[in-house]
Amino acid sequence: MKSAQALLLLLCSWFLPAGVFALDQPVGQPFEIRLTLNQILGEAEASRYKNILSPSKSISWSVYLPDNESTEPPGVFVYISPRNQGRIETSWRPVMDRFNLIWIGANNSGNRMPVDRRMLYAIMALKALDRDYLISGNRITVSGFSGGGRVASRLASQFPEVFTGAVYICGVDFWSDQLDIRVDRLVQNHFVFVTGTRDFNLVDTKSAYQHYLEAGAQHSKLMVIPGMAHEHPDAANLSEALGFIYD
Repeated sequence: MKSAQALLLLLCSWFLPAGVFALDQPVGQPFEIRLTLNQILGEAEASRYKNILSPSKSISWSVYLPDNESTEPPGVFVYISPRNQGRIETSWRPVMDRFNLIWIGANNSGNRMPVDRRMLYAIMALKALDRDYLISGNRITVSGFSGGGRVASRLASQFPEVFTGAVYICGVDFWSDQLDIRVDRLVQNHFVFVTGTRDFNLVDTKSAYQHYLEAGAQHSKLMVIPGMAHEHPDAANLSEALGFIYD
């Protein structure tokens, strides 16, 4: 049986930005996409992933389309939550607008879910968007909070051709030497490590940041926010993080 990593790598090889903006979807307001693997991939291909998820089981994602006047295809901000809700915080919507990013976060993908399923949901988020939207394939960032940040760091390290930027919020793991990591490609990407002076993951986050630097990932930024505990940063700090990746 192929490993989840090998299966996800195959999915990544299929990701080709295509499609057009769906005019009936609300720009500037969150909405939901709900699809099965059968609908996304077709029954034959979906059956390859039945050990991770039933091909007929619905996956739902919370989506936010940026509200701006850009004529360029938007990038994508794939968010992994430690909880069962992938919805964007209201205060973060203007940040997605500014950087012309589509927000997409899987629902029912919290810390109690198996990691391989959470990773599959994140990859399938791109395939779900690919059905209806023209997106910028070189502006795809993965992010997550707490345990979601740890899953995001797995995706960023295993699929550096897909996720060229990452924002780890109060949770991150350095990549394992046991995995087949393409370090030479990975270190070309941009990474932001967000934590707070009152975050219980402060030491772990600073340690992971140092490991990234020592491995050659020089496009890395550590943000230790004064007074912030184990929580989401405010819009200004998220904007600073994305500015490091995209400006």
